[in-house]
Amino acid sequence: MNKSFTLSNQTIKSNIAKLKKVMTERGLDGMYISSFDPFLNEYVPLQDNHRFYVTGFTGSMAEVLVPANGRVRLYVDGRYHEQADLEVDATEVEVMKIGGDSSTTEELVRDVKKLGIKKLGYEADRTALGYLKRLSASAHETVGLEPGELAKAIDFEPLSALKEIQLVPREWRGRDTLEKTRSIFAHEKQAMYLTALDSIAWVTNCRGFHLPFLSSFYAKALVTKEKVYVFVTPETPVGAKAKKETGVEFVTLPFKDLPRELDRLQNALHLNEVWFDPQMINSSDFAMLVKIFGTDLLKEKAGGFFEYQSIKEPVELKQMEASFRKADKAIFNTIKWVKDSVKAGKRVTELDLYHETTKKYHEQGAVEQSFNTIAGVGPNGSIIHYGTPSDEVVIKDTDMILLDSGGYFEGGWATDTTRTFFADSTKKPHPKMVEMYTLTLKGLLACQTAVFPEGTKGMVLDGLARTPMRKKGFDYNHGTGHGVGIHVHEPGVRISSVSTVPMKAGQAVSIEPGIYVPGFGGVRLENIVYTEKHPEYPGMLRFVPFVYIGFDPALIDANLLNSEEKAILEEYEAECSRRGTSLRAIK
Repeated sequence: MNKSFTLSNQTIKSNIAKLKKVMTERGLDGMYISSFDPFLNEYVPLQDNHRFYVTGFTGSMAEVLVPANGRVRLYVDGRYHEQADLEVDATEVEVMKIGGDSSTTEELVRDVKKLGIKKLGYEADRTALGYLKRLSASAHETVGLEPGELAKAIDFEPLSALKEIQLVPREWRGRDTLEKTRSIFAHEKQAMYLTALDSIAWVTNCRGFHLPFLSSFYAKALVTKEKVYVFVTPETPVGAKAKKETGVEFVTLPFKDLPRELDRLQNALHLNEVWFDPQMINSSDFAMLVKIFGTDLLKEKAGGFFEYQSIKEPVELKQMEASFRKADKAIFNTIKWVKDSVKAGKRVTELDLYHETTKKYHEQGAVEQSFNTIAGVGPNGSIIHYGTPSDEVVIKDTDMILLDSGGYFEGGWATDTTRTFFADSTKKPHPKMVEMYTLTLKGLLACQTAVFPEGTKGMVLDGLARTPMRKKGFDYNHGTGHGVGIHVHEPGVRISSVSTVPMKAGQAVSIEPGIYVPGFGGVRLENIVYTEKHPEYPGMLRFVPFVYIGFDPALIDANLLNSEEKAILEEYEAECSRRGTSLRAIK
């Protein structure tokens, strides 16, 4: 999320008052505000994130409940507990910290009932249909605000000009559009309505970089077996090659005219089945589909296209591997720069590290970061999604540093890697740092080298990563792994304590255990891997790493590693050494 846009506490207080005035005029007891834009994106520019205007919280994910009386309630999971406390004005916003297996959704829905909110408002174009169903079950009445209604009361900033949509060359991606659609649909009378931007980018083989940290583009689409109708606004430039892609038709129109265009298409196509993903369609768009197609033709398809796009083709895996090689080098060069600079006695701040990371990515050919770099020095490393690097935090030679970064290279595939390291290898780290680091490393190695039956649920693998640290009383308040693809967080595969998603060959997923001690520091070690069929054991899968960056020897206690772990580590480090990315080479 772009942090360059800021609001004062006074402005946020004023926005809350304006929102409550709208609520009073509408007779609402409460108002739900999501973190999403109309496309339900995870990474939304702060200018377009309505939650930010009434809380000041800059994290990518959170939810807001505004009671008619009392403070605004901001619901955050374990990744954001510390960050939320630091960013919000506690006199106006109460941070609701959700932990364990509970979710922000569950807690907010419970509070709607607990607070006796009978008439609950929500923004129809920014609330997922699936979420609305849960809200509706808790409140006596839900009232959808029309698109643009809040903008009449609160001054939302406009977005910047959009880049041109470009077609990805065949050598950088998999099948053509029609090869994909013909493998999905059984006949020509079926269709899928899409607003998930990475799915639209996947099925059209196009990229646009319209949002910070995302390679996709603003669009909605109706996908059929023989054609993908891509709806873009008049201010959206489309490249000549993208316009000529077989099976793709770009339709330029204001989104307010989309109902009329869909009605026209239905009259021409006579579709008898239109799929939609209830978690990736906003309630405003769903109401539009009901008016055009009727409830009989609409069919829920949970997950949309993610089950297809999460299985990477060989050429896609090859392209992702090439991107990670460049990202590996960028991260290694950044860590070397920090260690060399600190050892030389230079003044290096947290903000310097943040900017140098971006510079090193650009030197390797990155066109954009895939998320806002996390550069947490010392105690700030315990803030799981730390996003406000400071020019006042100077790196000391005894600091432990958490660096989580990613980028986009040719082809528009996201990378994502975390390395924690010690500032000056000639110094001796605190024993607690070494223990935290080594236990986290043991968890990463245990999960990364697992052999498991195809279809194994993500929760099983999650336990492998946590076991070594749990034996010493540690744990972490986030999932172990998320899918990676066109967006850095891609549904279709997940490793967490509650994940029932089955593992399949061809999936790309992160493995990122961590230990975080507030006020002291944090460790996270993250490799992105992909699944492949085991070459020796039928029916079994194994992980293959994309990432090859060595681990910091200064923070490893060999006495905590067993013989098998030592052998696995040596094999991994040998490959890092061959690639020139072993931290053992930094003296």
